[in-house]
Amino acid sequence: MRIVRGLSIMVMVFVGGCATGTHSHSGNPSANASSPAAASSFTTTDRAWIEISIAMDEQLVLMLGLVDSRTGTAAVRDLGKEADASTKAELLDLRRLHDQAGLPAENPHKGMEMPGMVSSDQVAQAGALREADFDSYFKKCLRDHLEQKERLALGEKSSGKEAQTVSLAARVLQEQGRLSALVE
Repeated sequence: MRIVRGLSIMVMVFVGGCATGTHSHSGNPSANASSPAAASSFTTTDRAWIEISIAMDEQLVLMLGLVDSRTGTAAVRDLGKEADASTKAELLDLRRLHDQAGLPAENPHKGMEMPGMVSSDQVAQAGALREADFDSYFKKCLRDHLEQKERLALGEKSSGKEAQTVSLAARVLQEQGRLSALVE
């Protein structure tokens, strides 16, 4: 029993120490998790999903910024606007959860090469294309992004533990399905 109590105290000290060294996306350090217990409700799965999702969405936003100047069709322009609004709304929720989880300001997944993550090279390639060529390439990149986000959200929904994070994963799944139907 003494061992269990000792381990519990060590975990609380560790979590408390980690929570004090974080930085909020809002620029306000006090906007982080209100207590070490709040941050500790996020499992490793929850935290990884938040960080990977932020990294993926931030990269997609770079490509979405090209749509208006590169496409020649209203349908792709509308798709870009829908995806942009959805992605930016999701990023707000993810960043809020990031702060609540007490995650570090530097995202270890930023720029990571992984399936579905729009790379800097892909953004540059898309920037060199116009009209039908851009449209085709953009849709392929968006489709890949949506498919990977779906896989990740399914993983969080089935293995995550923190209620807000699992709830966001469920909403992401619905939104990914809606956007996937628009891609064609």
